[in-house]
Amino acid sequence: MKSFLSIALAAAVAASPCPYGQMAERGELSAEDAAKFFKARSEGETFVKRDMVDVTKREEHAAQEQFYKRQILGGLLPLGGGLLNGVLQPFTGKLSLLAVPTPQPFGLKEIPGDDAAHQYQAPGKTDVRGMCPTLNTMANHGYISRSGITTFAEAANACQTTLGFGYDTCTFLSGLGLLTGGDLPSGKYSIGGADSRVPNTLGPSLGISRHGFFEVDNSISREDAYFGNQADFRLDRFNRLVGIADKYNGEFGNSAFAEERVLLYNEAKNNNPNFDAGVRWLAVTTAERVFIFRALPNGTFPEFADYQNVAPFYMNETFPEEWFRRATPYSLANTGTDIAALLASSSELTVPGQNQGLNNFVPLGLDISNATPEQATCFLASSVFDETPGFISPAFANAADVVTAFMNGAIKPFFAPFNCEAISSNSAPGPNADSSTTPGVSTDCNVLVNGEYTC
Repeated sequence: MKSFLSIALAAAVAASPCPYGQMAERGELSAEDAAKFFKARSEGETFVKRDMVDVTKREEHAAQEQFYKRQILGGLLPLGGGLLNGVLQPFTGKLSLLAVPTPQPFGLKEIPGDDAAHQYQAPGKTDVRGMCPTLNTMANHGYISRSGITTFAEAANACQTTLGFGYDTCTFLSGLGLLTGGDLPSGKYSIGGADSRVPNTLGPSLGISRHGFFEVDNSISREDAYFGNQADFRLDRFNRLVGIADKYNGEFGNSAFAEERVLLYNEAKNNNPNFDAGVRWLAVTTAERVFIFRALPNGTFPEFADYQNVAPFYMNETFPEEWFRRATPYSLANTGTDIAALLASSSELTVPGQNQGLNNFVPLGLDISNATPEQATCFLASSVFDETPGFISPAFANAADVVTAFMNGAIKPFFAPFNCEAISSNSAPGPNADSSTTPGVSTDCNVLVNGEYTC
């Protein structure tokens, strides 16, 4: 009750039509008195926003705690994990060595600023880089290992520190990276292709550039796997996006991506006989685009993603000069809202399905073009819990309990507040899971300078 009274009081003060406030707004006070008034009102508004965030967090934590209790009673956390007070709990047994991410401080901050430990260094010959520009950038600045061999906890923590994304979003993304091509017991994975520095405890660790999960057709800056190396940056593809953004005042925003994603969809559908536009594809390609205009703008001007701030991540894999991260965490709920908006604003439906040869596109019968934000957030969950078991290596079939325990303990709880049907159950990997053992690709040259590889 005290919290709500505080909110009401602060809001009343902040928006009060009192004569003193009206005089300040009409310019009838001295400059000194007006400055004092506006400072006091600003502090009141900040208090309101901060306290509202605290209320929202308490509500989310309560939902997570109830979900945690249900998981415990149902025997769904046999190897630990789960969320309490918004933080993942330690794992046990076969996952006892798996370190979990921790919430990092947030707020407007220059990255890397003058921090000597995080200045740009070009990757060396043995350093792995892959298809994700932001992960490559984090590695080039030492926020994750400069080798490109990272861990579940390290990448999630770096995501929070550098981009200002929320603990839930960063843990979810790093958890998918680990499931995609890493080693669950150690938590290690390669941000590029398969690498001997990542153990193969439960089966082949193929790296996150492996085609089909994180790396999918229709990438903004990488070509479809059918046509060549799906991990390398392609300047021609990025320049096409730049040209589209120029039509929208140079903004890499919702309008530009609503046009660009339809263009790439039709191009792949008409030319790539192996074009795979499944559930994961729809989740990844939409999230990839909204992350650009939520993660890459300068935090001092957070609503405008322009060339100056987007291009360095792609063309040089470095942070822009005098670049500040987001001031407020970007959550999974925010992601769902933006995905729904992007799908709704696209000029035509990008129907999920698969090419079985050219001119033979088989639709899946799935349409989320009019999804609500909550439905779009749940769609992210379904892309994991419905689809992951069919993607990971069949070698994991002998360790289905470990895979399921990790998904239950590290990913599923973040979706508890959304009442998603997809998190009620998930199947385990079996002998009919993806039999491909083709690793993600890595190249001998990983140094990007102005969009060209230079070694």
